Amino acid sequence: MGTVEEGPLPYNLWQAENSSNSASDAVLFGGISLLIGVSCRTLLRRTTTIPYTVVLLVIGIALGSLEFGSNYRLGKLGNGIRIWADIDADLLLAVFLPILIFEGAFSMEVHLIKKCMAQMLLLAGPGVLISTGLIGAAVKLAFPYDWNWKTSLLLGAILSATDPVAVVALLKDLGASKKLSTIVEGESMMNDGAAIVVYQLFYRMVLGKSSGWFSVLEYLAEGSLGSVVIGLVFGMASLFWLRFIYNDTLTDFSLALTVSYIAYYTAQEEAEASGILTLVALGMVFAMSKDTHRAGGKQSLHEFWEMVAYIANTLIFILSGVIIAQSIFSIGNFDDDTGRSWGYVFLLYIILQVARTIVVFAFYPALCYFGYGLNWKEAIIIIWSGLRGAVGLALSLSIKGASGDPKYLSAETGAMFVFLTGGSVLLTLIINGSTSQLLLSLFGMDALSESEETMVNYAKNQLLRKAEEFSRICSGSNNPFDWVTVGGYATCIKDVCEDTVWPPCTTNHGYLEIDDMKTMRVCFLKATREAYWSTFNEGRITKSTISVLMESIEEAIDLANQGLHDWNYISTHLKFPGYYKFFSARVCPPWLTRWFVLKKLQDSCHICSAFIHAHRIARQLLLDYTGDNGNAAIVVGESEVEELEARNFLENAKNSMPEIIHQTESRQVTFSMLKSLDECLSDMEKDGILTEKVLLHVHDLLQNDLEKLLRSPPSVRIPKPGDVLSIHPSLGNLSPAIQSDLERSANSMLKTPDCTLYTKGSKMTSVWLIGNGSVRSKRSPFPIHYPVDSTYPRGSILGLYEALVGKPYLCDMVTDSVALCIEIKLESIMSVLSRGNGVEELLWKECIIVVSKLLAPDMFKKFSIQEVRSIVDERSVMNTFSSQEVIETSHHSINFLLSGCLRDQSTGQLIECPAMLPCSILSESIPSACTNITGESSGSYSYSKYRVVTPARIVRIDISAA
Repeated sequence: MGTVEEGPLPYNLWQAENSSNSASDAVLFGGISLLIGVSCRTLLRRTTTIPYTVVLLVIGIALGSLEFGSNYRLGKLGNGIRIWADIDADLLLAVFLPILIFEGAFSMEVHLIKKCMAQMLLLAGPGVLISTGLIGAAVKLAFPYDWNWKTSLLLGAILSATDPVAVVALLKDLGASKKLSTIVEGESMMNDGAAIVVYQLFYRMVLGKSSGWFSVLEYLAEGSLGSVVIGLVFGMASLFWLRFIYNDTLTDFSLALTVSYIAYYTAQEEAEASGILTLVALGMVFAMSKDTHRAGGKQSLHEFWEMVAYIANTLIFILSGVIIAQSIFSIGNFDDDTGRSWGYVFLLYIILQVARTIVVFAFYPALCYFGYGLNWKEAIIIIWSGLRGAVGLALSLSIKGASGDPKYLSAETGAMFVFLTGGSVLLTLIINGSTSQLLLSLFGMDALSESEETMVNYAKNQLLRKAEEFSRICSGSNNPFDWVTVGGYATCIKDVCEDTVWPPCTTNHGYLEIDDMKTMRVCFLKATREAYWSTFNEGRITKSTISVLMESIEEAIDLANQGLHDWNYISTHLKFPGYYKFFSARVCPPWLTRWFVLKKLQDSCHICSAFIHAHRIARQLLLDYTGDNGNAAIVVGESEVEELEARNFLENAKNSMPEIIHQTESRQVTFSMLKSLDECLSDMEKDGILTEKVLLHVHDLLQNDLEKLLRSPPSVRIPKPGDVLSIHPSLGNLSPAIQSDLERSANSMLKTPDCTLYTKGSKMTSVWLIGNGSVRSKRSPFPIHYPVDSTYPRGSILGLYEALVGKPYLCDMVTDSVALCIEIKLESIMSVLSRGNGVEELLWKECIIVVSKLLAPDMFKKFSIQEVRSIVDERSVMNTFSSQEVIETSHHSINFLLSGCLRDQSTGQLIECPAMLPCSILSESIPSACTNITGESSGSYSYSKYRVVTPARIVRIDISAA
């Protein structure tokens, strides 16, 4: 039997058998770093004055100092430290930046980004250039290193950008306001990306490449704009991919993580652009879609990225400390007077703060003007949060790795770059990072407002009431317990408890008292937002709908001091954009037009339904919490006014396109049914009556049904031309053969609002049958200006009169809503007229409906199309007259001249069709009636006589019984 020889453990953390480094040592350093990070997070959890990242940097410097600056080597851990310290700079950025930059951009609020974009661009664009120039000039003039201007500006570019990794981590720890955090975070990300472009420019110039003005501007444009385009392309492609993924958070995470690395590599290596700007654009595209994840998926998504960013932050800040320590102890190889070098580090720190101050206050008027504005306290916080971090270190390491050629960059210059950058990172994080919380407290920017204090007291009183209720329940229990012990742990309500002993007893049963109208509206809007989320999680609204609703809440909160304005934002999104007219044009395939128009109308109906539902819930909650409060009553009244507008939109949509409402209701009922089946399956799972195999099988079937509903919701059934013709009150009476001929020549079109069917004076080519929606006339059929405000709803036949008399179109016809328009060619109408069998008489009678509303809009506007049709059918008589016949009309009837020409016997004026009789033709006037539809005289005429000049067709509508 063999013997076991004793010896050292194969993995001794502190001692190494030889000096060779292995890959496992690098893994060991990573594991120890994460362990240190967990320990620090645990110890600093309740400490807000010392940021977590600052502590990690100090620990990293301590580890690096032990390994590089002392005789106490750290064995295999030290080998791992050396492996990580010698990591390639490009690899360092490629490993950590895609995670950290994407997470930072993804976690930002899109609404705040839009509002603060101008401020961020000012600081990140011109601000970087000014800062680079100031720092480079100061280094050239004040430092004794005999660097040329290009080398000095290269260092200025490295140090001009605030590091997003450090800034984002700091602001998350400090809990700064969202507005300030967005400006600083967004500026630091864009700033850093822009600075890398400037860095690459000066790096090329230092190496002797072209530096003409044109080449400089071209490189800056390609490096910045090209980066954004790459990020947008990758982002839009990813969102398109995610549309085909249902209820699969693992795939969501994997896709986002993969795309961030691929996009960074594409921009940085292939396109020679800024990978950071690409990641910022990519993250913002994903941020716009994060509201479309349901409750569970959204929470998981945030937790995933928070965990990944936490791991990356831990590693990169400890590694930054190690690199700084290495640069500190290696600078002695190039500079005998290290004390002087440290003096220049402190001088450089002062230069950085001065340059940052100049940049911020140079743009201070513009920063105050754009977005939410900026006060001087916030400007100082922005200046003080200009931290430097791992990105600058990585860039300086790149310079060190490329140095060695005295003609361009000497080894001494490369080492000094790392030392100065490392010192700047150290001082900004130690000094600025650790004192930012004190500065926020000094300015009172972390204190609660008066309304927030009121809410805190209200919340405590509610908790006290709950404790009292709990104490009454427990008092009846036979189990012994000590109320003093129980009360000792409820310190959160001690200051509002009226009794000094437990169980508590309170007489405060008041409501939440909010005197500030803005705060009251904000509370209402936040309750509305939660109602939207609940509706979305229930599946009653779609992803595209929830994005608009959430953005409306953010916009309304910004304007809360002026009233409730969430409907104002929503109403702008309910309108069809101008480019939708392209889809209504003949160049676009009908199926594509139908898809876009119906999708827009469906989303609009979903938005209005969710708006009404959420506002009702929010109003009830507001009254429950605030009682019969005067301010609450004002907000409730404002909400009811907005709800009325939403209901009007739905009513108009129902009248114009009832199929949309049917589809919306069908989808909601289908989803509710499937969710109830899912809940039933969950109940059976809890009861344990199904085996795991059976449960998975049924669950997969149910998920397939839900996914099918998501991808292929119930379609809107648009009536076909034959259906519209067959149900029409007049055309439906035609013979099947004639209807079949009309159907073959008919062309169905779905028109958006404000889409022109035809214009006044244009050649008559088609007749338009309105299948759904409504159309309005815009210009008078008469030569002079006269407003014609007539609406022609479903069932109207437009252009039929012009086809019968052979005239050009009398006026402009424009769609008033989404309208299903059936176009029938003029040749088909003429062919139908030639068949006889009363067809011509039927068509003439049908055209009276449009002519009456066109010539007498004030008379017929109060009647619906069905009522006008009934009047024409029951009370009208149509006659034809030969030349030279004399016609006499009375005030008991309305007479329309449909064809031919008459002469007024009393005035001698010539009257051409179309016209309404009796009338008086005066200069600069139009044909007008002397009687209205109720039989009341509007003029002095009782009887009028006309002589027929050319054969005429006149229809008389009897109003004596009206």
